[in-house]
Parts: sequence; C-alpha cells; structure tokens
Amino acid sequence: MLAVCAPTGGAVATVTEPPPTPPPVTFNEFLPEDRSLGDCISAVPKPGCGSEARGGWHQTLVFLAIVLGLAVIAWRVVASARKAKQAQLPAP
Repeated sequence: MLAVCAPTGGAVATVTEPPPTPPPVTFNEFLPEDRSLGDCISAVPKPGCGSEARGGWHQTLVFLAIVLGLAVIAWRVVASARKAKQAQLPAP
C-alpha cells in the first residue's frame, strides 16, 4: 500500500497496488537440472539428458496400438489386392 500526501491541507489519499505476480514456473521434469540446456534440447540429445518421467507403459501402449493399426491396414490392402487379382483371372 502506498500513502500519498496531498498538498492542499492534510488529507491523505491511499493508492492500492495489485500484488506482484509470481514468477513463471520454469521447472521441467523432462530436463535434468545439472546439465546445460544446449546439451539436452537438440535433434540428437546427448546421453544422460533423459528422465524417469519419459516412456513407461503408456508410451508402449501407444506404440503397440500404432503397430496394430498398421498391421490391419496392411492386411486389408493385401486382401483387396488378392480379391482384385482373382476377379481378373478368366473362369475355367
């Protein structure tokens, strides 16, 4: 709170200021605190820049879902190609 004295008499006007904003949170659990950011943020990060928060069963589950989806797509493409090839062969 800031008190300002007015020059006309003895009246005191108070001006309230908003509380200071807290600094932004700069903690990132994926980056080590003991390494330089230049070592860890790049296309090919150096060894030791990972953390225990990366990966896990969630990432493995997503990978398996992608592989399963690609296998289904490949199976449907092969099945459609075989069916089209059978339709082109002349009947005996």
